[in-house]
Amino acid sequence: MIFKNAHELVDLIKKKELSSVELLEALLKRVEQVNPQLNAVVALDADRAMDRAKLADEALAKGEDLGPLHGLSMTIKDAYSVEGVVSTGGNPSWKDYVPEKNAEAVQHLVDAGAIIFGKTNVPLNSADIQSYNEIYGVTNNPWDLERTPGGSSGGSAASLASGMSPLELGSDIGGSIRTPAHFCGLYGHKPSYNIVSEVGHLPPPPGHISVGNGLSVAGPLARSPEDIEIALDILASPQEQDSIAWSFKLPKARSNKIEDLKIAVWPEEEYAEVDSETSSLISATVEDLKSAGAKVENATPPFSFRDSDDVYSKLLNPLMIAGAPQKTLNQIDEIAKTIKDDDMSSMAKTARGASLLARDWIVVNAKRQFMRQQWRTFFENYDVILCPVCVLPAMKHDHRPFHERSLMINGKEREYWDSTLWAGPAVMANLPSTSTPIGLTESGLPIGLQVTGPYLEDKTCIEVSKMIRDVRGDFRIPPNYQA
Repeated sequence: MIFKNAHELVDLIKKKELSSVELLEALLKRVEQVNPQLNAVVALDADRAMDRAKLADEALAKGEDLGPLHGLSMTIKDAYSVEGVVSTGGNPSWKDYVPEKNAEAVQHLVDAGAIIFGKTNVPLNSADIQSYNEIYGVTNNPWDLERTPGGSSGGSAASLASGMSPLELGSDIGGSIRTPAHFCGLYGHKPSYNIVSEVGHLPPPPGHISVGNGLSVAGPLARSPEDIEIALDILASPQEQDSIAWSFKLPKARSNKIEDLKIAVWPEEEYAEVDSETSSLISATVEDLKSAGAKVENATPPFSFRDSDDVYSKLLNPLMIAGAPQKTLNQIDEIAKTIKDDDMSSMAKTARGASLLARDWIVVNAKRQFMRQQWRTFFENYDVILCPVCVLPAMKHDHRPFHERSLMINGKEREYWDSTLWAGPAVMANLPSTSTPIGLTESGLPIGLQVTGPYLEDKTCIEVSKMIRDVRGDFRIPPNYQA
């Protein structure tokens, strides 16, 4: 039961073949069984959740339908405020923060009938692709306990993949939904920018409002693309302050027939070289899609990957460094004076972006808007583009300082932050993108594929994700975590 998809569980509840209380009891038992190994669920609200589960069952007995998630118990990434539950964002400074209200996205899930029973682990300030912090410690990947489940929604992914939760809410500014989905064999959707409220996200610190930074988004992780679509329909809405004046509805997918779609594949990039096993699985997926009747061809947007990454890093790093001590800012400014224009190392990109003046940022943002226009033209000829989620499968834990970490890709040492390269284009251009599992490496690690589509056409990405599922197989339960 615990590995049934969220929509299947809700269907059983509404048919009275499963009670909300029974589901919650099963999930709490699962947490007790497997969380000591994984350390994914870091805070529980079991008693209040049980009260809400009983109310959900009572409502159903009266003929009342609480919504598309009626009685569904689930966990929430600890980057979101949840009323009455300690919400830390992985930051020791906020370890005692207990919000008085839910983040807006969380409230949408609750209003749809969901029951929040726990929080899942994140890195400090959600600023790493590994999930660990001083408060709760390290989260492990259910596919290999010596490896990370990703970040920053790593606890979310580990909870889903191990059967502790049927649905999760993550956030993404550098692959923080898509990379954990890729590392754990799940579906994760980075929505089009500004269609899901981030009010109540941590960071920024409690008392501040996360809104309008131009890059970050909130979105769902799940074990099926159908659950992704249901969750997105619930989550996609104006921020509360805007809802009095306007609303929107996402358009339908361009087609649900594979033969009607024209699919681009972003070929291998020297700038963002990908692990050979990942490349092989992507190639196999492309061939399977062609055999199923899809029109697939290699194509790239009309600008270089390097140029896209340059714009992305200059937009991202001012956000990441905002609020840092003045001493740190001064050090970054000094480094920025010494770097060469053609230096695209992680340190150079960080310093170059973090030291931008507002007037310079405006110029960079203008370049971003031009690239967005180029993407729109690209999607007049193609329905989606397929590309890697990450340059490698789930990596082993490495909690040294960032500058001491590195990656090994095809026998070559690469910088640690190269792991986020393929996450950048969709973020920079505000595009929707769905991470979709496509198979396992020879050592048994999951690999995902990124399906990126036109702005606001999220459902086309999700529909193609379903098509890939049909030719490559669905979510797989990690070998040691069978129910």
